[in-house]
Amino acid sequence: MKKVFSLVLSLLMVFALFPSAFAAGTPEKLTFNADGSFKILQLNDTQDTDKMNKKTESFIKAAIAKEQPDLIVVPGDMLSDMFIGATPKRIRAALASLGTLFNDAKVPFAVTFGNHDHDLEDKVSTTEMMEVFRQFEYCVSQAGTTEGDPGSYAVPVYSSEDKSRIALNIYMMDTNNKNGTITGYSGVYPSQVEWYKQKSDELKAANGGEAVPSLLFQHVPVKEIYQFVDRVTYKEADRACLSIDDRKWYSLNENSGLIGDDNVMGEAPCSEPLDHTTGQYEAWLEKGDIIGAFFAHDHVNNFMGRTKEGIVLGYNGGTGFRAYGRGDHRSMRVFNISEDDVENYETHSIYYCDIVGEKFDRYVSDFMTPAIFGDIIRAVLKMLFVIK
Repeated sequence: MKKVFSLVLSLLMVFALFPSAFAAGTPEKLTFNADGSFKILQLNDTQDTDKMNKKTESFIKAAIAKEQPDLIVVPGDMLSDMFIGATPKRIRAALASLGTLFNDAKVPFAVTFGNHDHDLEDKVSTTEMMEVFRQFEYCVSQAGTTEGDPGSYAVPVYSSEDKSRIALNIYMMDTNNKNGTITGYSGVYPSQVEWYKQKSDELKAANGGEAVPSLLFQHVPVKEIYQFVDRVTYKEADRACLSIDDRKWYSLNENSGLIGDDNVMGEAPCSEPLDHTTGQYEAWLEKGDIIGAFFAHDHVNNFMGRTKEGIVLGYNGGTGFRAYGRGDHRSMRVFNISEDDVENYETHSIYYCDIVGEKFDRYVSDFMTPAIFGDIIRAVLKMLFVIK
């Protein structure tokens, strides 16, 4: 009897010491709700340190409380590009602070990496970064595509009625870092494109030969985002953005397939190389499963459109206040998906000023935006009477 009592006491002590290892809460499978609904909240570019910005923290907490998402996705740039005194310990603490917010809210979450996360790989590898998140009960990030690529994977969402059927798939893709130039970014690598093709085929085979509708989230946009943008002359600069990449002016083309009436471009898209084909977009067309691809990276862009080939591409602007953004219009993107009509999901942006209730035009970090260069040149051109 004493042995049994000792065994029970020992087990109770284990549970007390390691509650997260045995805690119930995060589902074994993500599923649509009983009413057929599923809500995703996208936030990105928090770009923080181990001392999380209070405005960013309050925004995230308030948005989660209001929206009650079933899944949070974070497509990169969780770490600051000006993380002064960054050490492995402080980097891990910064990532853990974000994971703690989601975990405390009891919301499943998935993350991938952005260029500024990769900037700190010399101190903490992305594999180690992912392990920081995977220690949390509510992290649903899966094993990466290959060893050394922990940020690219698929998260299945199962039917509410048939728990063996994947009704929606979510791809999280790591777009790596700069390609050697000041502003150019590599995008995905060929190995990642091949993994995507294989995964798409695998899901299709398991779905009776039909492609599984999939949303994709990644940091850097594909260059096809330029289908919604026109190059204009400097005389039209009053409604355009100056690209720091090629020093050309660009503006949104309102007749290019834009969706909705809340489309804003505050900087020229900084995409994968315009003169190089990664093959990612072409692979999406080949497989036919991507019902929307959504990006981060360009903090003051928040537009969405359907390409001429039929794929929806869109942004969420920056969420965090330690990096530049759109003043009180820092944002998150909400996706409302119905199991009965997955492909016709609804999506919209939510803003700090509405969620938190605080209003202001600019925040101190906003003066670091690439758009400021265009503003300065535009002001000079106006002074010279070159533009009206």
